[in-house]
Amino acid sequence: MDFDFNEEQKMIQETIHKFAKEEIAPVASENDKKAQFPLDLFKKLAGLGFMGTPIPEEYGGAGFDYISHAIVAEEIGRVDSSLRGTYSVQVSLVELPILKFGNEEQKKKYLPKLTSGEWIGCYGLTEPNSGSDPASMISTATEDGDYYVLNGQKTWITNAGIADVAIVYAKTDKEAGARGITGFLVEKGTEGFSTKDLHDKLGLRASNTGEIFLENCRVPKENVLGEVNKG
Repeated sequence: MDFDFNEEQKMIQETIHKFAKEEIAPVASENDKKAQFPLDLFKKLAGLGFMGTPIPEEYGGAGFDYISHAIVAEEIGRVDSSLRGTYSVQVSLVELPILKFGNEEQKKKYLPKLTSGEWIGCYGLTEPNSGSDPASMISTATEDGDYYVLNGQKTWITNAGIADVAIVYAKTDKEAGARGITGFLVEKGTEGFSTKDLHDKLGLRASNTGEIFLENCRVPKENVLGEVNKG
């Protein structure tokens, strides 16, 4: 088995390595000191096609393979793990779940905005008393006509305060444990959805991290990601 990069992967590595060295590295330390998210670099990465590395071209992505996606993450992380965190969440935890579990309407609505860098996404799973054990989450989603009403709190969420759309998980069946969780696409500005930034972190200071608050947040059923109780 040949583990060498193919020509396309080598080209991607050369491009992102050069960008990381010339554009990201010179400002990484200052951004970290100021706890300042480099939106300009995020937009430039999107302009190069890297915010949609493994996403098919029909949804605005570059259509590269997962090794290429890993190469991009590695090269960004080599000089600035804060920006690498933003990149990883945007692509791995927001775009890819929509690609895999979203319906065609959701893919066409959200993926082009995310891959182009027009929108930023976040992934709301962790709660104050629930981390690696999602079955213990207490956030709930109650069916109400054509909507689900979400209540709960998420914390330590990368991109929370700068996100235009969040993938949020809540229990739609409180008695079913891990088999009663559903994913929802919640857009910024939705009534009952708010965020609060977390400050004074020990590391990854240039990566926005925050809390999400869901207070009778009404999300239309068309924004359920995947199947109910199979989040």
